[in-house]
Amino acid sequence: MPSGQSHDDIFVRLLIDTPDSRAYLALVLLLGLVTAYRALVLAGSGLSLYVDEAYYWGWAQQLDWGYYSKPPLIAVLIALTTALCGDGVFCVKLGALLVYPITTFLVFKLGETLFDARTGLWAAALFLLMPGVALSNLIISTDVLLLLFWAAGLLAFVRALETNAWRHWFLVGLAGGCGLLSKYTMILFAPSALLTVLLVPAWRGQLRNPRLWLAAGLAFVIFLPNLLWNASHGWPTLRHTAEISHLYEQTLHWGELGAFWGGQFAVFGPLALVLGLVAAFRLPHTPWTVLLLVFTFTFLAIISAQALFGRANANWAAPAFIAASVLVARWGAAYAHRRWLLSALALNVALMFGAYHYDRIIGTLGFELTAKTDPFKRVRGWDRLGEQFARLQAAHPQALLVSEEREVLAELVYYARIPPERVLSWNPQGLLRHQYDLRHSLGPAQRGQDVLFVTSASTPGPMAEHFASVEPLPPLHVPIHRDWALEYSVFLLRDYKG
Repeated sequence: MPSGQSHDDIFVRLLIDTPDSRAYLALVLLLGLVTAYRALVLAGSGLSLYVDEAYYWGWAQQLDWGYYSKPPLIAVLIALTTALCGDGVFCVKLGALLVYPITTFLVFKLGETLFDARTGLWAAALFLLMPGVALSNLIISTDVLLLLFWAAGLLAFVRALETNAWRHWFLVGLAGGCGLLSKYTMILFAPSALLTVLLVPAWRGQLRNPRLWLAAGLAFVIFLPNLLWNASHGWPTLRHTAEISHLYEQTLHWGELGAFWGGQFAVFGPLALVLGLVAAFRLPHTPWTVLLLVFTFTFLAIISAQALFGRANANWAAPAFIAASVLVARWGAAYAHRRWLLSALALNVALMFGAYHYDRIIGTLGFELTAKTDPFKRVRGWDRLGEQFARLQAAHPQALLVSEEREVLAELVYYARIPPERVLSWNPQGLLRHQYDLRHSLGPAQRGQDVLFVTSASTPGPMAEHFASVEPLPPLHVPIHRDWALEYSVFLLRDYKG
């Protein structure tokens, strides 16, 4: 390597002036450097599992065809990675580090198939470095597998339109079914594909193509076990989806819509999103650019409508940015706007560094971390809280863990390693709020049992009436900042009467 020439310099040269034969080298360099860096950040973060991650780890201990709020593949992925290297935080999250390079490769292949390898390389860089993926790469969530199967399905759909080969239609169906088993928003692939073939005259005949409908049938068959699980459990996932979306409200939520679109700047990157809108207007509307536009804006339009009529989180539209990455890459690579692309990537990299090294940056600038200045406060200290509870559990080994709070149950199950059959939800109204209500509510089967009741309240409240005696135990307390702490009361309740 010539003196003074860094690995980053080599990558930038490859990105800017890359013949197709060298694009794969640049892609491997990109994936290797970014994934290794993110692995080091994850290993050294010292953060606890977020409540949803601990919740999913609990699911992985009892594999099933469905769960209260999500389909099953997130639990399967965690079960696989923890089987490989154990139940530590790094291994619970490992699936994201392993899956995102594969998804990025599929984005590269999508750009290469539609246009050329240089476009594919730009698209891969835009996708891998977008802030939403940078954050998601350190979190095990349902988006990890959704984005994988969305990218795989879109690439297979493109090739199926090109070749009409059985294998490509089979892959469309396979990706669609696995995507639905990952996250239900995969269903939006169907209207995107339908609108694409309707808008491009040369593809309208696909509506009479039995292979397309067989692919849809295959996706349904793969998804069917989860549908049957939902039917046998009273459709809990549909009820949960309706509750979090707030679609039952009869008002328009313009603030929610504005917040959703503001969130898209954070997901794709501020400049990248602007370039996406520019590319949508400036690129010639060939069949392939129409496909990319439809697979970008159909998703965004539907989730925008959900935000307007109820509520939508910013990450719910993340699959739209797979097609958007290729769209922006094509505009920049084909029309000599590479400086804009590099600027978008540089800004996203700066945001990634800022998020990954937030504590150090704040400390260097002389600011104090407080409840208001620490966006990561909810993922600190749960390991220490789990250790405190484990000591109480050891002193009362026959007592069951009971709480009415999902966060408490999920984190203590993970950090205190409580077996699933010894964890119960206090749910006297018979509500259906989370997985613990669905499968593990305190009931007649526990008559005569003692429990350790963990609550954010200062008293056990009405629960005490159902037990022969109540004994307050030392509270769980972990200070995080001067104005923020994890603090829960613990009560030993003896002889449950039902």
